[in-house]
Amino acid sequence: MSEKTTIPLFPLNVILFPDSKIPLFIFEERYKTMINECIENKSVFGVNLIENKKIHTTGCNARITEITQKYENGEMRIVVTGEKIYELIQYKPNSIGYYVGEINYKPEENNPVDEKKIKKAVKCYNELVSEVYKGGVKLINLEDKDWKDKKYIAFYIAQKAGLSLIEKQNLLEIDNENARLDYVLKYFEDVIPQLKEATRVSNIIKSDGYIQ
Repeated sequence: MSEKTTIPLFPLNVILFPDSKIPLFIFEERYKTMINECIENKSVFGVNLIENKKIHTTGCNARITEITQKYENGEMRIVVTGEKIYELIQYKPNSIGYYVGEINYKPEENNPVDEKKIKKAVKCYNELVSEVYKGGVKLINLEDKDWKDKKYIAFYIAQKAGLSLIEKQNLLEIDNENARLDYVLKYFEDVIPQLKEATRVSNIIKSDGYIQ
């Protein structure tokens, strides 16, 4: 069963995945107000991709997990962590100027994930980040205790694998982990053979903004 609610929205030119962290610089007055309200109420806001003035309806809610810097003029640098995926039903600006959206949280899936797909995707990911980051990004070791109960392997992989914004948005819209693993495996199948000459991929990966 879906979970309907209303939350403030922060349309951005980034994709937030569940369990991922991104830094944000808050400088517009309306968003200063919104973020301060979220801090005071310990509440979440929604992140939806906006491109070419279009707001994509599948988004992820964000919880403020760190305030790294506050300035005298009210601007601030924060870190947010993604929690749950939702579908945006409708939205409108409030009196302050930021959007408020009616959303449906997508129900959590309980289907078993194909272990062979996980292992293959992790092998490809480790190969890619080893080539691009030269040891600067930690490899995935499925034997580590941190990975035993991790639900979203595909989302984690997508943070540092160089997918474009639209590819990340497509992944966010897939509601099955096995299908998401298929998506990233197809991406690796296309990219890894060309990796040594693929400066586009290397540049995207190094500037994606995700925090490990």
